[in-house]
Amino acid sequence: YGENMASKIRRDYPGTYTHSIQLYPDKLSFVSLKTQSEHLIKYIKNLHLEGPVTFIGHSQGALTGRHALQNWSDHNITTFISLAGPHMGVTKVPSIKGGSNAYQNLINDTIAEICYNEAGQEFSVCNLWNDPTKQKAYRKHNKFLSGSLCQDKISKRNDCDGQSDSLKKLDKLVLIGGPQDGTVFPFETTLFGYYDKNWSIVSRANQTFYQKLGLKKLDKDGRLVECIKTNVEHVQFAFDNEVYKDCVMPHIS
Repeated sequence: YGENMASKIRRDYPGTYTHSIQLYPDKLSFVSLKTQSEHLIKYIKNLHLEGPVTFIGHSQGALTGRHALQNWSDHNITTFISLAGPHMGVTKVPSIKGGSNAYQNLINDTIAEICYNEAGQEFSVCNLWNDPTKQKAYRKHNKFLSGSLCQDKISKRNDCDGQSDSLKKLDKLVLIGGPQDGTVFPFETTLFGYYDKNWSIVSRANQTFYQKLGLKKLDKDGRLVECIKTNVEHVQFAFDNEVYKDCVMPHIS
């Protein structure tokens, strides 16, 4: 994924240095996102990049990148571009998205039972699971995701403030997604929106962390950009030429 995007950037911005990060491919992607995030910080630091720096992440890579950024107080990343990143997590399984409500609820209950415990949280897929009907269990056990959104009850206020400061250092946060994603549900998770307990979408501006995490400040300053593309499936956000031209290229630092 990364090299495809990097080659386009080098073509359109001659002389720009690009580096495609190849951490945790294939089966290794199931390693906990906290471990991946910590490794990512060390990896980027060892590149000794001089600013301005643009970070582009796709899907799980975008979420892991954001977590790393929020926990890296002296980062020099100026632009963060998220391609179909499930920032609020996911719920529902793509292969049964058209199934009956009863069947979907059974699947959700089973996944919650597997994921909402200490053992389950050692796997990235469980770090992503955010069941809107089981928020107490989610906030108690999914410390990676709820902590990155200042939602978990065990997070100290200062921790959230620190994460907010790291995000507010950005010159620009670009959120890219679309309703035909087909893999992350709801697609609004790519924009920091998500279901409430009644399965209605709550927008980013109405989330409890909107101000605490620094998103309100970025929005107010015009430094948070949304780019919504229709008829683009999840994987294709990393390859689609129109997505690159309209959503990525204008924001390269």
